[in-house]
Amino acid sequence: MIRPLMFLAITALPVSALPTSASADSCADAMATADMRQCAYESFQAADAALNRVYKQARAAAKAADALHGEREDSGAVFHLRQAQRAWIQLRDAECVLAGFPFRGGTMESVLVTSCHADLTRKRTEELQDLAEMLRL
Repeated sequence: MIRPLMFLAITALPVSALPTSASADSCADAMATADMRQCAYESFQAADAALNRVYKQARAAAKAADALHGEREDSGAVFHLRQAQRAWIQLRDAECVLAGFPFRGGTMESVLVTSCHADLTRKRTEELQDLAEMLRL
């Protein structure tokens, strides 16, 4: 039996996060685990691509801030951005494994984990966008 909160977590992907290769209707109406898994995977891939684009922008802004403030390569904004991103990846991965535990060993586990990856990646992208804007001030 799917718990109500878990079902909401699975089906509550925002329309903007839906994959481009699957239609919004097919993901919103997905009933089979394989379909849900595919939609979650494509949503994560789109979120990850956006994160990589924004990370490059944040890195460029950090590099400019380092140059402006005369920061060294081993202690400036670029260095700390890289450290923060590496730590965030570890946190994201651990959080998402934990999110899958209600269905541990079942077919829905991977859907929960991948949906979590997509959600946290979208949130991190917003954080990096904000950081890039702040560094440009």
